[in-house]
Amino acid sequence: MVKFVDHMFPFAVLFVFTLAVQCTLQEMTLTPDEDADDADEDFPSSGKLSFKTPDLDDEHAHSQHMPDALKCDACRHLTHVMQESFDTANKKRPSLKKNLPESQILEIFETVCSSKFDNVGVKEIKGVTRLSGPGLETADVPGVMAGGGKWPSRLMQMCGEYIGDLGEEEIYEAYKEGNLQDFVCRQPGQDCYKHEQKTKNKKKKLDNKTTKSKEEL
Repeated sequence: MVKFVDHMFPFAVLFVFTLAVQCTLQEMTLTPDEDADDADEDFPSSGKLSFKTPDLDDEHAHSQHMPDALKCDACRHLTHVMQESFDTANKKRPSLKKNLPESQILEIFETVCSSKFDNVGVKEIKGVTRLSGPGLETADVPGVMAGGGKWPSRLMQMCGEYIGDLGEEEIYEAYKEGNLQDFVCRQPGQDCYKHEQKTKNKKKKLDNKTTKSKEEL
């Protein structure tokens, strides 16, 4: 009996330690930033973290289209995947000096746009729902990511729209010139341009409000 107890003691200690860690994680919450907005890329380097599943509104949960607030993140992710795919293809054929045949370029676009996007989803960061995946700073922020559902089809749709609006050759030419993301996402009227303008306007209003408050004092 004594030998049995001695044998089980390390497992009992491990069990208690595991429970303690789980309880600690369950108590961890994120204190929302009052000034956080959906285009903010400055994440807290300290503080409490949230491991709860993102609370999605009707647009995020049910719309067939990518929510406007997430389109810039989506565009940046898609251009990241395109960039990596083009880089991989060109490393295999260095003698072409990035002059891939049209058939291979089209094949790469088809592969990217038909991807399963199983490593992309949404997280709640600083109280704001953000897209998370390769190429996005949100991928490195701790938290629970909710993927699957309508997110893959929304990304496929956006990918096809970019190609239809801008053209395969034009997008690849932008890649060769080193400004793929700017060309696809940041031109006037494009998703990140709209987002950045919206963010600037919000910050300007906040600055004006702060200045006015100081003057009243």
